[in-house]
Amino acid sequence: MASILIVDDEPENLELLEAILASAGHTVRKAGDGQEALRAVDEEPPELILLDLVMPGLSGFEVCEVLRGQPRTARIPVIIVTGFDQFGSKERILALGADDYLTKPILPADVQARVEALLNVRHLQQDLDRTLAYLHELEMASYSHRRRMLAEMAPISAQAGQKGEGRAAPLVLLVDDEKLPRQLYGDLLAEHGFRVVAASDGQEALKAALRHPLEAAILDLMLPDLSGLNLLEELRRLVPDLPVIILTAHPDPQAAVTAFKLGAFDFLVKGLQPDVVALAVRRAIHHVAALREKQQTITALEARIRELEGRLGS
Repeated sequence: MASILIVDDEPENLELLEAILASAGHTVRKAGDGQEALRAVDEEPPELILLDLVMPGLSGFEVCEVLRGQPRTARIPVIIVTGFDQFGSKERILALGADDYLTKPILPADVQARVEALLNVRHLQQDLDRTLAYLHELEMASYSHRRRMLAEMAPISAQAGQKGEGRAAPLVLLVDDEKLPRQLYGDLLAEHGFRVVAASDGQEALKAALRHPLEAAILDLMLPDLSGLNLLEELRRLVPDLPVIILTAHPDPQAAVTAFKLGAFDFLVKGLQPDVVALAVRRAIHHVAALREKQQTITALEARIRELEGRLGS
């Protein structure tokens, strides 16, 4: 059974929801307004939240926005509770970041069905997270073993640097706060013919973007200063045509949607076929090169048209 937080400024609604959920075996906590709800979540994040939309002080809109803006609470399922005439369509409610909604008057069977459905989805997501984390650990362990074997066989040679001598390989920014993933993906990119500039946080990455002629960037979603999404936004501002790939061990559909809205080229999961990362970088660089070539062609055609128009007019 799950820990559920219900938030409503009307005591009757709190009592009704508590009775429905407690009868199904869930542990229920109550909050009478938005501020109290955020304090309760901060003390102990619940497994699911039922959130009234219209409340004095912080509204359900604002509470949901705060929850979705923090990594610790961003993935807690939220069911909005609303009257028929309090808000618009389901699509607009879900645009708040909520996972589902209930309309008043509240029907016990409807509450239980929607709560159980979201809890099942949450448990499946947790299972997926654990599986991906395990795959990522295996990937790291395999990489560490490979590095040890290579170190024992022979010192690192300069062969990689001699490859393709005479031509500059594409330069890729790789941002991850953990050393081992930086090494793994850095070596992987080098094996595929890329040069790598590594950074351990957002500020270091922004300095690198100003110093180097980058052709692509790979960002971890979880960073100690700027989040990967905030860093994506900053990089797109500094270098508008730089293709950026988000790489994470904690896939989140909402984060993926936000990343693509901010202009990410791709959103990849760690632990699943590492070579896919290098292929995505190559595809991103080719995509940008093709766009530039098309733009140059268009510019040349426009110049030619103006030249012909000038001759005709003279």
